[in-house]
Amino acid sequence: KTDAGLYTCDIGTDVAKSKVSVQEKPTEVTKLLEDKTSPAGQDISLSCELSKADVNIRWYKDGKAIRKSQKYDLQQEGTRATLIIHDSTVKDS
Repeated sequence: KTDAGLYTCDIGTDVAKSKVSVQEKPTEVTKLLEDKTSPAGQDISLSCELSKADVNIRWYKDGKAIRKSQKYDLQQEGTRATLIIHDSTVKDS
């Protein structure tokens, strides 16, 4: 994006101008979530890798948003987003 701007080619007697716009590539998931099986009572960690750091991540279970709580820990470090499900139960399936 820092390359965007007005570029000119000046030959003294004439000038050519070009406006350059650079659009950022959309963020992509570069490493998918993996299925997990765990005994009840264990913490479960799910993580994925993204093509960019510092992206707004939202986690969902069965279409409902997950928020940070005693049950769920949401972490993001660089391009890795992690959901930790504490003290898992059958209802977490």
